[in-house]
Amino acid sequence: MTDSARQFDAQADRYAASEVHRAGASLPVLLEYAAPRPDDLALDVATGTGNTALALAPLVAEVTGVDLARKMLDHARLRAGAEGHAHARFVEGSAEALPYADRSFTLVTSRHAPHHFRDAGQFLAEAWRVLRPGGRLVLADQISPDPETRRWIDRYQTLRDPSHFTQRTVQDWRDLAASAGFTWVRDTLVPYHLEFAWWTETAGTPAAAVAELRALAAGLTPEQRGRAGLEFGPDGALLAHTEPMLVVRLEKLGA
Repeated sequence: MTDSARQFDAQADRYAASEVHRAGASLPVLLEYAAPRPDDLALDVATGTGNTALALAPLVAEVTGVDLARKMLDHARLRAGAEGHAHARFVEGSAEALPYADRSFTLVTSRHAPHHFRDAGQFLAEAWRVLRPGGRLVLADQISPDPETRRWIDRYQTLRDPSHFTQRTVQDWRDLAASAGFTWVRDTLVPYHLEFAWWTETAGTPAAAVAELRALAAGLTPEQRGRAGLEFGPDGALLAHTEPMLVVRLEKLGA
């Protein structure tokens, strides 16, 4: 079992109940960018408890959610049944080795997940492979403002959730998308204000790691705290942070 599967299976109930994941501010932007059509065959990569896939379900011909975490997929299937989405299905599989034939889909999405991917270039190559010509890939993921802050953020995020891999910059994503052959069509940043207590509780962060997170944040300069989006109370206690979520539409042009 991978680190991601282990982490999300353990916290599946928490993520299923999370309104930030179910209906956070990036979701309507992703849907707008995706512009789903009634004839679309959609694939949601690292679907988790199926939030994005099930938002797409009423708008497309068929949607498949793929994820490594079986317990997360169990929640997705239960919700799909309860909501009557007979054309939504959920399959165990990896973002970096999608279990589908070439040109199987017209739309691929992935929301709040790529920072867990160890090889985002391979994920993009796989998305390109399974998309039909003219298809689109819409991503939503948290980003770092610059390479220096990225190093600190990765340490911070990994303390909270060991399955975190890296929080890429917008330029990282531009370079990766270009290398995979995608055309970058449009993008925006959606801010997420996340309370520290909720953020750590949702991930099941142990108390010792929570204390280490607080100490790590306390050691930053005011300028560094600003770049990292950290918010402190009058007593110096860490209260929250703001994560910019990149939402981008990429297209597979040509044959």
